[in-house]
Amino acid sequence: MSGRLLRLHLWSRGGTTFLVGVVVVAVLGWLAATWITSRPYFSGPAARIPVVALAPLLGAMLLGPTLGGADEELERGTPLPWPRWRLGHVLFGTTLLGGTLALTGLRAPEIFGAYALLRNTLGCVGLIAGTAVLLGARLAWVAAFGYVCAVYAAAPRQIGGAAGVWAWPTQPSTVEASWLVAVGLFLLGTTAYLCRGARATSGPAR
Repeated sequence: MSGRLLRLHLWSRGGTTFLVGVVVVAVLGWLAATWITSRPYFSGPAARIPVVALAPLLGAMLLGPTLGGADEELERGTPLPWPRWRLGHVLFGTTLLGGTLALTGLRAPEIFGAYALLRNTLGCVGLIAGTAVLLGARLAWVAAFGYVCAVYAAAPRQIGGAAGVWAWPTQPSTVEASWLVAVGLFLLGTTAYLCRGARATSGPAR
């Protein structure tokens, strides 16, 4: 993988837009978390649930359009090891997004901070990657957006148990089940994407 080819790949997939978007989301998330934790009528770091739920979602939504090229059918006709390129693409995007967001939650990282941001990044990216296989890169955001927003709106009070599974985006990072679900979604979505790629807009993925 030459540097020139890598730069061309990232440019054609909107890598610059994704990078700028990650920085913007991280800065806004940090500002929001700082404001929330400084308000006396909130419960300090424990009140950062909106940031933990929504910042990784927004970042993963920015990654979605980069999972497909302008012409998927044409790209697949090129003699490149696409499964490896797709895997590298997802891992790079996830590392960049998760690492950047984690830096914003280093204050009390175990209380809706860096750890929960990393977990939700994995889960949301997995949902985005899996949806890209089914609906294409342009609509890859649909499942993650709908699910995370529904869970956040439901505002479950229960910690652990069944809520640790279905409400994983809003659970404390100490809930093991939430990690199992998020990591499972990431592995399933990434595996499906590296094997099949994003669905071509002119037809089904192959």
